[in-house]
Amino acid sequence: MQSEEDWDDGEDWDDDYDDTESSSFLDMELATKMKIAGAVGIALLIILSSTIFTNFGFYSGAGSISVLIDVNEGKDANDNTFTFNILATSPAFGSLAKDGKYTITNVPNSVEYSGGSISAFSGSFVLSDDGRGSVSIAYSDLFKMNGKYNVEVELGSQKATDSVILNKFSESAVADLVQFDGSKPLDRDDGVITNMHFSSEIIDNPDSNLDTSVIIIPSVTGTITIYFSEELFEEGEDEDYWDSDNGRDLEVVETMQFSYFGDQMSVIYESGATEEGPNFNPFIFDTSEFYGDSGDYAIVIKFNNDLGSDVTEKQGQSNWKWFHICNTNSDGTCSD
Repeated sequence: MQSEEDWDDGEDWDDDYDDTESSSFLDMELATKMKIAGAVGIALLIILSSTIFTNFGFYSGAGSISVLIDVNEGKDANDNTFTFNILATSPAFGSLAKDGKYTITNVPNSVEYSGGSISAFSGSFVLSDDGRGSVSIAYSDLFKMNGKYNVEVELGSQKATDSVILNKFSESAVADLVQFDGSKPLDRDDGVITNMHFSSEIIDNPDSNLDTSVIIIPSVTGTITIYFSEELFEEGEDEDYWDSDNGRDLEVVETMQFSYFGDQMSVIYESGATEEGPNFNPFIFDTSEFYGDSGDYAIVIKFNNDLGSDVTEKQGQSNWKWFHICNTNSDGTCSD
């Protein structure tokens, strides 16, 4: 028979078995941790590689990009297109991408507007070999409302922005009477001399605490109607008298068609006579086209904007609603 000392070897065997089992579990945990660490390492390598490839150009992209809108954009009376320029540089270790895209948004500056920004236009551009490009868009395709226009260009992973204020929508019009102040009538032989102005709605002015309208370069078409009321010239009447109808019996004596684009204005009288040309201010209404008798006359302007999303008809008038025309004597009084 085996002695008790011989059975002690069995206890040692049990100890060896327990050590082997524990070691196996440790090996499995270590292997799992190594797999997880390996997966994380691969993920980090992919992210790092993507960043390096994007920024250092192991494939085509851009090292930097800038966009520039001319500070005088929208101020040239004869400019019908919105233009911006793009300049990009190559990545540190790669080729310059040529094809990019842009978006333009409009942030209206009307004090009555409460909505957000408006998508105005989007498109693509192609750069030259030296990284330069230019985009021109007709205002008829771009313009939505008066306000700020933000341009964002994108090439590869690079982006750049620039902005400009564009006020091209007219809310009202006025024909300033150059020679009438209520004290004396206008001589029919001199015509009715006016300065025609078109103004925006009341807009937010970031440079001042005073919100006001601004005179704009118009793009409008409409009619100019001249009304007549047989009246004697009333001396000594104040502005309120001339700016209200006061029971006058209105009669339409002339309706003209007109268009005003930039500094170019065209007027067609009912007779077919036309006047057109650049730098139209002052504009002189030809009294031979509508004058019949001595009396009070009024100018009413109705027009539509050819730019923008608002297609409703707008109105304007002479700065003195009524004014008097007659044949005058040498002292300025009416002779008829």
